[in-house]
Amino acid sequence: MNILITGGLGFIGSYFAEKLADKSDRIIILDNLSGHSESGLLTLRKFKNVHIHEIDIRENDISKYFKNIDIVYHFAANSKISEGVNNPNIDFEITTRGTHNVLMSMMENNVKNIVFSSGSGVYGDQKDKLLTEDFGPLLPVSFYGASKLCAEAYIASFCGMKGFQAYIFRFANVVGYRQTHGVVYDFYHKLKQNKTSLEVLGDGYQSKSYIDVDDIFQAIQLALKKQTNTLEVYNIGTNDYVTVRDIAKIVLDSLNLDNAVINYGEESFGWVGDVPIVRFSSEKIRSLGWQNKYTSYEAIERAIQFVKDDDNN
Repeated sequence: MNILITGGLGFIGSYFAEKLADKSDRIIILDNLSGHSESGLLTLRKFKNVHIHEIDIRENDISKYFKNIDIVYHFAANSKISEGVNNPNIDFEITTRGTHNVLMSMMENNVKNIVFSSGSGVYGDQKDKLLTEDFGPLLPVSFYGASKLCAEAYIASFCGMKGFQAYIFRFANVVGYRQTHGVVYDFYHKLKQNKTSLEVLGDGYQSKSYIDVDDIFQAIQLALKKQTNTLEVYNIGTNDYVTVRDIAKIVLDSLNLDNAVINYGEESFGWVGDVPIVRFSSEKIRSLGWQNKYTSYEAIERAIQFVKDDDNN
């Protein structure tokens, strides 16, 4: 099995690359190092069958890396969602145009299989409505969500017109080993700099599912074995939810900072385009036999420990 991973040095991509290295003949990683994990880079360099290329998927000459590839794991995206608030080009360029470039490179090299990491942002702001994969219409409220939905549509069109097989996964908030961004990571590093107070974006009542990166990995590997249709979309999340206030308390407890003051914002969202409440149905992937090993709370606690360990190394 020859695998190509875009964004293969990022949080999720590097985890998949390491897990798949021993099971693959060759892994090609394309990453522009804009949000990479340094520890992931150092680890993956030790594998002789992992080949790392510092390149942006928007560049025109990426097609040469797709030769003799069996499957593409497409994780490259704008990881710093809030930075796209004032710049509509970031998500379009990286996720929409970048995905089209990946698909064209696959077509030119007769690569038919793609795993795509999408997210809950494609659904828009649906309050506390339970979201299933067939929910519609899909009306994103952020450039990030719109770009992911555009990418899903392009992937579907290549399945219809070029015979691709696609596995599209809409993740809840992913946390865990080698995390490079996100609320847990941000809270920890803010408190490392200032142990007396923590500034929180939004009122802290934002409530979502948080899932461990290994649960994501296991779900995707199961779908790859069991999916028979040309194209399927799966939500992947836990069946429980935590608030930003819960996360703040867990981080403070882990750092023994019980006396730190938490300053919350007045808005229900962290930034324009942030969806404060997300309720995910993951029954479709569970019907294949998947179960998450960690609850949202357990995933958060594990993520904090990983961030601490990484910071101390």
